[in-house]
Amino acid sequence: MHQQEFKKLYDHCQTLTPKVSRRQIQLKLREMFPDRIVVIVKTELNTDVTRGFFINATNTDHTFVKNTGRDVVVLARSLNECWQRFVTTKEFMHLFDESSEMANSSKNFEDLLLDFESQQFNNSKQMESEISTFWMALACLCPESSRLHFKSLRDKQQIDDYGIALQLKIPQKYVPRLFSSRYPDIIQSLLP
Repeated sequence: MHQQEFKKLYDHCQTLTPKVSRRQIQLKLREMFPDRIVVIVKTELNTDVTRGFFINATNTDHTFVKNTGRDVVVLARSLNECWQRFVTTKEFMHLFDESSEMANSSKNFEDLLLDFESQQFNNSKQMESEISTFWMALACLCPESSRLHFKSLRDKQQIDDYGIALQLKIPQKYVPRLFSSRYPDIIQSLLP
């Protein structure tokens, strides 16, 4: 992962307030990667396997890349707004991948999907990237000052995970991850 580059986006997101707009993230990414405009395509996907994925423009065998000539974020059409926001942001984070982290062939991508489906997570660079992009998306969609504010309210039982999810517009199931004791260390590990 390109940590220096991600830090620029992370720092930008720290200036935003919930609900952080995907558009603001996308505009910052366009500024950072002017030659890599990402196209978003919605299609039918089995959400038990994947809710979305990123296709690098170098994967010229893929139909979506052939049709657009661009990097593509593919989203399951059936996702609600919170899931769309999270999955889109997570997939945007693949712009920071090093070449060794990309699932840039049909075989690599299928292997990655099989790992998810079987929950037999290997230690591949692609799997490490999937884990990193998850945490990167959380950090972008919930600036640290907001996270600490929500943590204080949550600790006093003045807000629950559903209330936090509504304000952040992210899936409720991911809210507890923001308050994991490991969260600060995980985010620090993503930054230079």
